[in-house]
Amino acid sequence: MESKIKKTLVICVDRDNDMGEKAGLTTPITGKQALLSAATKLALADPEESDINAIFEAIRIYDRLSSRGEDANEIAEVALITGDKRVGIESDRKIGREFDEVLFKCRADSAILVSDGAEDESIVPLIQSRVKIDSVRRVLVKQSEPLESTFYMIKGLLNDTRFSRTFLPPIGLILLLLAFSLLFGFTNIVIAAIIGIIGFYTILKGFGREDLVIELVDSVKNSLYSGKLSFVTYIVAFVLILAGTFHGAAGLEYIDPDVKNAHIIVSIVYFVNHSIWWYTAVAISPLIGQMINKLIEGGKIVKQWAILSTIIASGLVLWGGSMCIIWLNAGNYLLGYLTLFSSILGAITISFIGVKTSQYMRGTLIREKKVVVKCE
Repeated sequence: MESKIKKTLVICVDRDNDMGEKAGLTTPITGKQALLSAATKLALADPEESDINAIFEAIRIYDRLSSRGEDANEIAEVALITGDKRVGIESDRKIGREFDEVLFKCRADSAILVSDGAEDESIVPLIQSRVKIDSVRRVLVKQSEPLESTFYMIKGLLNDTRFSRTFLPPIGLILLLLAFSLLFGFTNIVIAAIIGIIGFYTILKGFGREDLVIELVDSVKNSLYSGKLSFVTYIVAFVLILAGTFHGAAGLEYIDPDVKNAHIIVSIVYFVNHSIWWYTAVAISPLIGQMINKLIEGGKIVKQWAILSTIIASGLVLWGGSMCIIWLNAGNYLLGYLTLFSSILGAITISFIGVKTSQYMRGTLIREKKVVVKCE
């Protein structure tokens, strides 16, 4: 009993249609001699074109399969199909139409896909949906393979919306700061700002809140488009950030030059001590805007009281901690510990008042809703 002869199609794919754009040939092209002629014309048009290598690799595979003859119960056919210079939907549709045409003529049982790079391999599902793929052969010039692989990896990352929105803004901001430092000579300040940005982003990333800045920008845009008062408070917050930063930097002048322990930690403490209430006001400003918007819209202020008290309490603890270290560094241990204890006690009290106020407002809101339901 004779076994069925298998027919294999060696298919070369030129997704961006270099064959048509540079050599002026129409596709699909089938047969060894036709492909040799097409490859020669493309090589004469552009000797550096990588598709030439893919075509010759397809011919080489075809020759190897054909050399087995009928003893291997397999016959081979080779073809070239192309897409469109507008790589994407149009290109893939054209590839699908040309492959259907080739497949209709040769009636292949399986295919061996040959491409010139990572981008062409994206059409594997397109081919696989029509015929079984036995193998995929990726052909790259040896010297350029790492370069091309890196290029496609970078290109893929840049096209990934989540990656680009998460990582590109910090990188762009750092590059802008470096440019300003070279232009105006504020190298030390800019380096400190860059380290601060990296540290801030690392903290956000660690808590899974790296999208916080994007959410803030979206909130500002929504406030602007809707004409809400909170947009003004965002502007106020930005001004307070600048003022607080300069005020904190000015606080470094108060460090006693005779203090032996006046190193980087002491500098950070003085900066925090002189800027913390500015930054607390920065955090409060947008919240105040939201609270006013709620009152204007006839709503109830509920959870904002707890958030407000938490921000103030956090600022108080940071201020108390920095003052404690300053007093300890000056040798006044009693006043240092007393300041720290008082700030912690005050922070707890403020937080308690804020939470209780939020609970009371929430209870009031629930009771009002129940009354409305009963009336209906």
